[in-house]
Parts: sequence; structure tokens; C-alpha cells
Amino acid sequence: CAGETQVPIVCGGVKVMPGDIVVGDSDGVVVGSPSSFEKIIDIAENIVSLEKTLMSGMEQGIGLHSMSNYNEHLKARQEGQTSGLEFRKKRLVSFKGIKKMNFD
Repeated sequence: CAGETQVPIVCGGVKVMPGDIVVGDSDGVVVGSPSSFEKIIDIAENIVSLEKTLMSGMEQGIGLHSMSNYNEHLKARQEGQTSGLEFRKKRLVSFKGIKKMNFD
């Protein structure tokens, strides 16, 4: 109805309730209640941290297979076992910007 506020709407086929949070970027749009966002914020932060770790590794020439359980996962799947592909949180050491040290 025209002029109403704080009423449910449908946007792009998704029901949006009063008080919902709507977040969008070039990857898409997410709609949820504040409590639903509170439940997933730790998961989202872990994903961002993992992505930064993976990007850092790739910038240093480390392949994705080396940063994952790919070989173990592939072997388990070929043997008909249940397995999930996981990334390892390796400590990635960068030597960029370190000055040469003399030990004479």
C-alpha cells in the first residue's frame, strides 16, 4: 500500500522484513535479521582470514594443493570414502623487505 512504512516487502523474490539488514556488492545481495547476522559473523571473519592466508601463499608461489588436503581427499574419494576438501592454515613466511645480514 502506498505510503506505508515498516511493513514486509518482496524484493527480487526475497521477503524483507522491517528491521532486516540488506547488504550488497558485486557478488550479490544478502538479506537477514540482525540476529541471523550475529550468528554468522564469526564464520564470515574466518573465511576472510583464510582467503587472506591463501592469497598470501599464492603470492609467494605456493600452490593451492599444497595449502589443502587435496591429495588425501582425492585418495579417500577414489577409495569410496567420505571426505571433505579443507584448507590448512599454514604459517606463510614472507622474506620480502628483509635486509641482508652479515654474519662475519
